[in-house]
Amino acid sequence: MKISILCVGIVFLPTFANSQSVYDSGLSHKNNKVDERKVVPWPFLREADVLFVKRVERIIDVREKQNQVMSFPPNPLANIIYEAVKNRQLVPFINDDMRSQMSINKFLSLGTDSEYIETIIDPNDPSYTTTQLLVEPFNSGERIKKFRVVEDWIFDKTRSQYYVRIISIAPQYELRIGGVKLGWQDLCVLKYYSQDGKDLRHLFVDKMVFNRQTTSPELSYDDWFEQRLFSSYIIKTANVHDTYIRNEAEFKDNGTEALLEAERKQRELQEREENLYED
Repeated sequence: MKISILCVGIVFLPTFANSQSVYDSGLSHKNNKVDERKVVPWPFLREADVLFVKRVERIIDVREKQNQVMSFPPNPLANIIYEAVKNRQLVPFINDDMRSQMSINKFLSLGTDSEYIETIIDPNDPSYTTTQLLVEPFNSGERIKKFRVVEDWIFDKTRSQYYVRIISIAPQYELRIGGVKLGWQDLCVLKYYSQDGKDLRHLFVDKMVFNRQTTSPELSYDDWFEQRLFSSYIIKTANVHDTYIRNEAEFKDNGTEALLEAERKQRELQEREENLYED
C-alpha cells in the first residue's frame, strides 16, 4: 500500500508543476510556437536565374488601421527595435548603402526634442523676460510612427517565381527643433536579413505581434513582414534621376497626385507579374 501511494505522488507531481507554469503565463494551454521559432532562410537564388530586379522604397505608417498591430502595447515594434539597437543586438547604419555604421552615442542623441520657453520676470514690464531651453528625451513608442522599407522585386525565370525581398528598414520620427516640425527623418538604417544574425529577421522571429484571428500568440513580426500583412505606399522606384515621387516636377506641389502615382506604380508591379505568368 505504501508503494502505490508513493507512485501516485511521483506521477502527479510533474503534472501539477507543469499546469502551474501554464496558468502563470496567462494562457489556458502551453504555447511555445513563437518562442521556439527559427529564421527560415530564403531560397537560394542564382544570379543567372534572375530575369529582372526592381528596387522599391515604401512607407509603412503605424497609424493606418491595418498597421495598428505594430503599436500592440505589450510588444510595440518601435520599442523592440530601439532597445535592440541600444543593447547592441542590431547594428545601425547611417544610410542605405549600409557601409557606414552609426555609433551608439550618435544613435541615442537623435530625436531629442527641444523647445524654447519664454517666461515673464516682471509682471509690470512684459518685455522683461527670460528664455529657457527645455529638452525632452526621445520616446521611441510615441515618436516613431513610420518605417521606410527598401526592397527588391525579383523574378526567378527558372522557378517562374516572383520574390519580394526586403533589404533594409529605417524607423522614422518627426524632427522637431525649438517646437518647430521639420519633417520625417530616418533614425537609422537597419539590415533586414544577414548571415551573421545581427539583423531584423533574427530579432523579429520570436517577437509576438497581435493576431486579429486568434488570441493565442502564433504570429511573430517575422511572419508579419514575410507574409506582407502590412499596409504601405510607394515613395520611390528605381529611376534614371534617382528621385522620390514627391520631388518629381509634376508631383512636387500636389500630394494627392503623388499618392495616385504611387498607386499606379504598385499596379504596374503587380501587372508585370501577371504578364510574366501569361507569357
